[in-house]
Amino acid sequence: MDGGDGAATTDVDRRRILKQLGVGLLGASIPTGVVGSKAPSGSDWPGFAEHPSWRPLEVGTGDTLLAPTKVAGVDTEAILDTGSGASIISWPLAAKLGMANLEPRRIAGLSGKAAVGLVHNVEVTLADQVHVLPFAVVADLGAISAAYGRPIHIMLGADVLASGCVALDFGKRRFAFGRSGSFAGGEGWTTLTLEHGARQELLVHASVNGSEPVPLMLDTGSSSALMLSAAFVEERNLLANKASSTAALGGVEGVQIVRTFTTDSVSLAGISTRVVPTLALDRWASVSTVGNIGMPLLGQFDIVLDVTLGRLWIRPIPHRSRLPMLKDRSGLGIAASPTDLTVIHVAVGSPAAQGGWTVGDRVVALNGFPIDTSYTRGALWQWRYGRPGEVVKLTLADGAMRTLKLADYY
Repeated sequence: MDGGDGAATTDVDRRRILKQLGVGLLGASIPTGVVGSKAPSGSDWPGFAEHPSWRPLEVGTGDTLLAPTKVAGVDTEAILDTGSGASIISWPLAAKLGMANLEPRRIAGLSGKAAVGLVHNVEVTLADQVHVLPFAVVADLGAISAAYGRPIHIMLGADVLASGCVALDFGKRRFAFGRSGSFAGGEGWTTLTLEHGARQELLVHASVNGSEPVPLMLDTGSSSALMLSAAFVEERNLLANKASSTAALGGVEGVQIVRTFTTDSVSLAGISTRVVPTLALDRWASVSTVGNIGMPLLGQFDIVLDVTLGRLWIRPIPHRSRLPMLKDRSGLGIAASPTDLTVIHVAVGSPAAQGGWTVGDRVVALNGFPIDTSYTRGALWQWRYGRPGEVVKLTLADGAMRTLKLADYY
């Protein structure tokens, strides 16, 4: 199966800001109680013993899954994140809910640690199923909120998602969450085995460039199609005769600069996706995996995930229904706010580098459209992924106007 056009690799990966927080907390799987559920409605998907109750699913900025959720009865929206072992709540929501006397912790990230709090016995409702979490992490989600131009107050981790069967239908932008064992697969579906790493991360085996399958983390919270450890990239000589550049990658320990390039193919159970944008990380914390598969790559398929059974089902979908694997052609790594875009990295050899852009430059309008809270809700955020040769007009905070001609640079 041919892939799309690449992933947004020059942004700070929003999910990586807090990605590993919950994983470090889980020495063993934490059972989650399902207290109640709604009678399921009809479904046109075969393979379910019980028709699932479908709910709307928002795909933010092309690569992030957001779903309506309640935390202690308060309505909000959550990122669905299989890469985090525990659910993560923002400090403002914790304060609103009166969560006090939090247990202080320092949690490991990709290559450092961050101070967080723990809160116990948190009630979370997803798709009318109520879960009482033994604990959740309270941490700063401000950078993630800024990236979307609206507040994000919770990231639902494996402690919620692993307690049932999750179905993701990207063609109709919907998801279903039901009991474990309610899906059996069948015609058109390919089954993969789900395993747990040393830090309880979910992993599958996949082939990179036709090699024997290697363990990769399954991470619906990552906006990068594929991440690999730099050691693995060097061992397999994946950069031979490849154009490459740099990208900024954010973690709990700050921002690190990583290598970006395209991998020829990634195969899951023999189903191949071609031309996959990839990040190579010098510092890779997992001892059980050599990289991870993010949402842009997973979004090439319909997906059913049943962690209790240790199964992942995938089914190729038409190109028009797939999540885009967008490829940046500007070279600007940016952090968005409700009023502007701030340059936090300029990719080596990119159009931005050739145009003299520098870290700290602030963009307040694109092609005459101002940056505001609607930036990530409409189509304006897609400007960096246009066709080679397209010219974009950018207005800086001091009123100066610049043009940037998009081009492939890796």
